[in-house]
Amino acid sequence: MKPVLLENVISEKELYFIYNEIIGSNGWNVSGITHPVDYPSNKNFLKGPVLLVKNENEPILNYAFYLYGQSLIYKIMNFLSDRKIGMYSKLERMWFNITYNGKETQHWLHQDNNKDTQSIVMFMTPFWKQDWKGSFFVDGEKFSFKPGSAVIFDSKEFHTGESPESETFNSQRLTLNMVVKK
Repeated sequence: MKPVLLENVISEKELYFIYNEIIGSNGWNVSGITHPVDYPSNKNFLKGPVLLVKNENEPILNYAFYLYGQSLIYKIMNFLSDRKIGMYSKLERMWFNITYNGKETQHWLHQDNNKDTQSIVMFMTPFWKQDWKGSFFVDGEKFSFKPGSAVIFDSKEFHTGESPESETFNSQRLTLNMVVKK
């Protein structure tokens, strides 16, 4: 699957609501280490705040957000079907993460896994200025941070995020990361 950008998957009104619910939730892990990678690497995932919802082969930790994520998957599948693009639908992994400005150590080039899965990164901050940076890259292709948008790609593809470059005036760069399988 070639990386696909879908804009306005989440409406502005819904995005403001869900952003406040996510940011205000219990269960954030400050260390942000979600799991070891399953390929040779000296890196661990994300060294910033993470709200883990579901990890591979583990119980669901936040059922309300899990259901929300699964509903987003079906919404994305409808958008993609209009373009005649198929997507998997079983939610295997889901978490939210925050990136602060000036924290380049939070991002590095990596794969989500070497399995036959697809990854979805959604931009969950309701207000974002382009000069704040925070873009996302898949196999060298740049996707600017646009509120409510999603990037869908094969989990085997190398990708990385970009930390915000300037003061974001209390808006956190919040992303939703999901991996889906057949």
